[in-house]
Amino acid sequence: MQPLSLALPTPICSDLCDALQIYPEVLARLKSRGVRLTPKEGEDQNSLENHIASQLMALFRDDRDAESFEALHAFTQRAVHDWVLGLLRGSKGVLDAREVMQDAYINVYKYANSFRSDHDGSFRVWIRTIAGNLVRRAYSRRPTRRFEDMPEGFQEPADPKLGPEGLAQVDEEQEGLRRAWVLLMSHYQEAFAKLSSRDQTAMVLVEVEGRSYRDAGEKLGVRPSNMKMILFRARKRLVNHMRRSMGVLPTLVACRKAG
Repeated sequence: MQPLSLALPTPICSDLCDALQIYPEVLARLKSRGVRLTPKEGEDQNSLENHIASQLMALFRDDRDAESFEALHAFTQRAVHDWVLGLLRGSKGVLDAREVMQDAYINVYKYANSFRSDHDGSFRVWIRTIAGNLVRRAYSRRPTRRFEDMPEGFQEPADPKLGPEGLAQVDEEQEGLRRAWVLLMSHYQEAFAKLSSRDQTAMVLVEVEGRSYRDAGEKLGVRPSNMKMILFRARKRLVNHMRRSMGVLPTLVACRKAG
């Protein structure tokens, strides 16, 4: 199995199927599901890309296999990264496109069950909605710099470029982070599956679709105050499930009793 890469994306192969050749099992499962991997008459490359991306997402949603997710990420990351760059144009580097893209794929992994493959462009629309919500939330939380916060006097700007040792350290840290994320997402997936249908829907409405408590409450037929409590308890149950599966909860309980 190829490692999940969250580095800057590489160009997609001219032959779309070539992008999936390093995932032969995923490619075989797509073919077994009758997924079309060649363009229809008059279909352009973007349309075929969108079709295959949506089918890859549907495959991951249904089998929750890590290799399916990695294939989805490898196949779609360039297009998603380019769109996020366009979304951040004019932001003067306040947000990092790679971080936004990484967070978007984490949400894709966490809430795969909520994906609906209604049309060929379903995945493109879905992940753009997720990324857009992430950007809006980041801007809403960003503190405003005041003039008096600026340092006094002349200061030589620090060189942001890393040397060979620094780059090697960053690569090592990123590899460790990727492995940790895959493990964490596995525990999250297991914990999320244990939640009730209402709890799952509440989390998807607020955390993925970015709805307000009022809108989410209307969807579930409850008041905004009740919606807040539902979401609070759902998050708490999710964390407790994850702690148990990771062997953390017993230790915390023991520490509290000892204290």
